[in-house]
Amino acid sequence: MTGIKIGKKIRLLRKNNDVTQDKLAAYLGVTPQAVSRWESEICYPDIETLPQIADFFGVGMDELLCYDSVQKESRIKEYLAEAEVLYDSEKLGECLALLREAYAEIPSSFEIQLELAKILSAISAESKPRKHDLAEAVSLCNHILEYCTDDELRDETKKTLCDIYSHQLGNTPMALDIAEKLHSMSYSKELVKATVLTGDVAFSQAQANIMEFADNMWWHMYNIACVPDISEDRYTVEQKIEIMQKGVDMLSVIFGGDYLYFNDRLANSYRQLAMLYLVKGDKTSAIDCVEKMAEYAIAFDSLPEIKKYSSVLINTIEYKNERYEGVEGISLCSKLLRGRFANRIWSSIRNDGRFVAAVESMAKYAR
Repeated sequence: MTGIKIGKKIRLLRKNNDVTQDKLAAYLGVTPQAVSRWESEICYPDIETLPQIADFFGVGMDELLCYDSVQKESRIKEYLAEAEVLYDSEKLGECLALLREAYAEIPSSFEIQLELAKILSAISAESKPRKHDLAEAVSLCNHILEYCTDDELRDETKKTLCDIYSHQLGNTPMALDIAEKLHSMSYSKELVKATVLTGDVAFSQAQANIMEFADNMWWHMYNIACVPDISEDRYTVEQKIEIMQKGVDMLSVIFGGDYLYFNDRLANSYRQLAMLYLVKGDKTSAIDCVEKMAEYAIAFDSLPEIKKYSSVLINTIEYKNERYEGVEGISLCSKLLRGRFANRIWSSIRNDGRFVAAVESMAKYAR
């Protein structure tokens, strides 16, 4: 753990305010020995205790945790950026260790608490569900909902908690109860700004909404066609192909060929289409889709630092490539290649020359 010396800060605040360990312990409902251990930095207060300590001494959380706001925000961004890279690299154990370090250093950060909850859930999903991990994730989410006042972060926390209850704990009623407490789509800030306000603000928001709606529509099409616990057996293979193709067509209408970020969505669309064609036994169409997947993945990994979309529907929207802002993540080509073609479904075309050439072209952009 780096930077924070909360035990020394508690001792200093206590001495400056002429407060005994016994008095502070009585207020917090802990033993004097616990306060002594904090001040000796043998251990640290629980996250739930920190606001009480700050209130007792009349100081802010940042002061209690020895952080100025600029330093704190900088450290949070560093931790979250590094965690994202580890997650994208499928290094979940290292990501968890990093977020635990971040949590120990900046226990007041709701952003770090939420990311820790997400990675605990992800690790549990990767293997046999680990009850202690899920219990900790739920506890972190509940703590955020109790103390955080940022509406966007609270909504993201509710979404995460809903996912844990639905997919990890199998508690659909609880997940549905949480989902019902989220804001209605009709009253989201994005829709209100676009439909109630006027002028430049409304125009820019309307264009941004078109792009956001396109992404949400693509995800819904992907989910109902390709995610087993959503699509189940509701569609035939031919119908799933039709749905995924409609998603591709929709993006073409919105973006007019200048896809920028949405090259990612197209690459994943064609990967799914390739697998669906293989299920159908149509190897030629599957290879066509693999070549399209490679084309769009390479286009995504070759994007410039910054560029505006050219489509008339969204020509005020600017795409900013994160890798130019110091967040050097994993390339899309690398994500698509990593273990994705070892599955038995690809065996019938794995040695085809066109398939090999497409994979080799992506490998040049893998990082």
